[in-house]
Amino acid sequence: MDAQPFWKLVEDARCRVSDPADGDAVAAMAVNLLSTQPRDEIIAADRVLRELLAHSYRNPLWAAAYLINGGCSDDAFDYFRGWLIMQGRRVFERVLADPDSLAELPAVRAAAPDGVVDCER
Repeated sequence: MDAQPFWKLVEDARCRVSDPADGDAVAAMAVNLLSTQPRDEIIAADRVLRELLAHSYRNPLWAAAYLINGGCSDDAFDYFRGWLIMQGRRVFERVLADPDSLAELPAVRAAAPDGVVDCER
């Protein structure tokens, strides 16, 4: 699996949950969908996920997560980036290019000022 099938999996999961902004629900659905795939596909999906997490390990994004969540430890930043990936490819790529664009996302606006935007799952 390369990035394209991974992103399709995320989009399929997002279409099957009641609230696609809920990263935990999307992740749970993605796990459910992925569990029907051959072992090699599951391993490949994990590799793509780890690559995306590594690619998104950036100071400007961490600063944005800190502001949005009222603080951001290293674990919390992992969970934030997990949430970001579960928002889909278009959002993920736009936010990496411009972390300030997070302010435009309805889920981020809904979480303010006391909510937390993350996806530990």
